[in-house]
Amino acid sequence: MKPEETLYDHVSPGKVRNDFQGILMERLMLDMHWFLGRFRRIFFMALPESEADYEKSRRRYIVGDAASQTIVQLAGGAFLVSLMLSVGFSDAQAGVLTSVASLAALFQLFTMQMVNHLKKRKLFVCLMTMQKLYLAFIFFIPLLPIQDGSRQLLVITGYFIAQICAQIGTPATQDWIASLVPARLRGNYFSRKDAVCVFVTVTMMLVSGIVMDAATGERQHMGFTLNGSMILLLVLLNAWAFSCMKEPRLSEMNADGKEIHGKLRYKYSKKNVVHHGNLFAEMRDAFGSADFRMAFTLTLLWQTSFYCATPFNSSYQLEELGMPFTFIMVVGFLCNMLRIAITPLMGKLGDKHGMAFLYKYSLLGILLYFIFFALAVPSNAYPMVILGTVSSALGWSFAGIGLFGVQLELLNETKRDIQLSILLALSGVYGFLVSFVSGCLLDFLQKVLVALPGRQLYAQQFTNALGAGFLLLTILYLKCRVQKRERQLET
Repeated sequence: MKPEETLYDHVSPGKVRNDFQGILMERLMLDMHWFLGRFRRIFFMALPESEADYEKSRRRYIVGDAASQTIVQLAGGAFLVSLMLSVGFSDAQAGVLTSVASLAALFQLFTMQMVNHLKKRKLFVCLMTMQKLYLAFIFFIPLLPIQDGSRQLLVITGYFIAQICAQIGTPATQDWIASLVPARLRGNYFSRKDAVCVFVTVTMMLVSGIVMDAATGERQHMGFTLNGSMILLLVLLNAWAFSCMKEPRLSEMNADGKEIHGKLRYKYSKKNVVHHGNLFAEMRDAFGSADFRMAFTLTLLWQTSFYCATPFNSSYQLEELGMPFTFIMVVGFLCNMLRIAITPLMGKLGDKHGMAFLYKYSLLGILLYFIFFALAVPSNAYPMVILGTVSSALGWSFAGIGLFGVQLELLNETKRDIQLSILLALSGVYGFLVSFVSGCLLDFLQKVLVALPGRQLYAQQFTNALGAGFLLLTILYLKCRVQKRERQLET
């Protein structure tokens, strides 16, 4: 070899290229195996091994749920109503469409058997969480150079798809966190979680409300764009937090009590096939239980009172009462600071005195909220809305926790995910029907001039009065039936 030559001068270019391609393919295969191994460890082998793992997972759930609840608020309420009004929907149509999330719960009935067969549900929950990206997408629709009719169709489609996926994943998510929190700690844990979630939610809503107020008129699309961008980031945070959680659901176990993975699990599964009933068999089994029927009746009463009025109060404040976004968000923020301050105490009281007992008293706050809004007119709007929002904050300090806690107590623990699916799906459809009927009533009342001498009445005053009446029935049912059942179990 001459001094100026190198070893590569004696190697053909084709051989060098083939060697490089072989090394590259080998590297890619190694990276793919590493990725698949990491993927399996995160989503299929995330079994908690210590109390520290349980506690870390509970903290991650708080992060994920805070993001999730903020998404619900930023993609609902006054923000969603404003978006819908901007693309040509009426007040009644906007109120009904904001309740479409409850109708989407019907799809739980068609997927609960598939979800129940999943040995591990973490990946499924995370995939359903990612579908909330459609909620971010709908806020970019006003930027599209298309007709209002096409925009309305895209808003309905995107919102409905996102709500279907969110509702399908809800029972599995609730069963997941219930398995991570012992029954004796549920009131304390869920109250702490709720306090954090509310603080994050109202802070983000305040910022977004100020932006929406600043971006009015021709600049309204800028507000929608910022709101959609925040939802996008929150969806990613939600999915990341859930992916970091451990999942205590066990697959097949070997003789040593260790979980089986890989090909051995499929081989072992053939020897241990568990037959599940079909949809109608599961529903018949659920309604055959007196406790399930009690949980179902309680949920329907609550849905009736809630969907009679709440979906229409956001548009009532914006349109008839003429309130700015900033005022609504500032009042909501300050009142929710009060809610955050008392929620941990309410959780401890719930663990001490029982979920149904404290849930009953928390509903009194929401009852006052309906009453104050039923009395609200433009001349007294500000004091009535402030009083109503304060009452609502006091009531919601335990209302959501209490209903979920009572449901967990009444449902069969071995079939909790299936019974949650049936409960949420049927009550969700019922809630939508109530909202639809209330929307028709609202539309009718708005077209009819209903007035007393010297004073104009508004349709939302009637819907809030209906909500108060049904909520009073809910409180009486809690006192006379659910608490009676708790006392019988204690004796």
